[in-house]
Amino acid sequence: MKTNTSIFAFIGDSITEGWGLADYLHERYTTWLQDRFPQYEFLNFGSSGATLQSQFDMGYQHTLAFSASQKADIDKVFLFLGANDVWYWTSEKTFKEEYEHLINQYKKSDVILITPLQMNVGSYAERKLAQIRKLILEIGAEHGFAVIDLYTLSKKDWLSFDGIHPTAAGQKHIADAIGNWINQHPEFF
Repeated sequence: MKTNTSIFAFIGDSITEGWGLADYLHERYTTWLQDRFPQYEFLNFGSSGATLQSQFDMGYQHTLAFSASQKADIDKVFLFLGANDVWYWTSEKTFKEEYEHLINQYKKSDVILITPLQMNVGSYAERKLAQIRKLILEIGAEHGFAVIDLYTLSKKDWLSFDGIHPTAAGQKHIADAIGNWINQHPEFF
């Protein structure tokens, strides 16, 4: 049953799910956002290992998190995928088509795109992440979707020992960046 509270859903991978955190239910960025904005309900549909591109076994659309998100009554969807596609790359054309297809799965909701964070795992990943960021910005511009550019806002010292997943402090920085964006764009809310 729909309430008067706006429901925000975060669609993502292990970064959204909170992988590697000692207390992931309390340290992931969606929990920090919930604390900061109690007037909204924040739902976390993160799935570790998820890729945007569905032709892979870990494609987000094959996950239980995706199935659950399809059953939820969501007002705003924040798409935060693409990091794992660095290692499962096919082509720009496929990435864009798959991204647009995923957006279309949430037609009843307003969609906000989020670029992946910077990583600290070598030059190949950096080039791919920059390419993925560019594609997400293009998709946002072509279709009129707002984009939160976490790639530009993030810092490598937000990351844990693996150079990919944020620490608890990094998760707080993600929440701050998204929260600041929410405050700066009241027209979306």
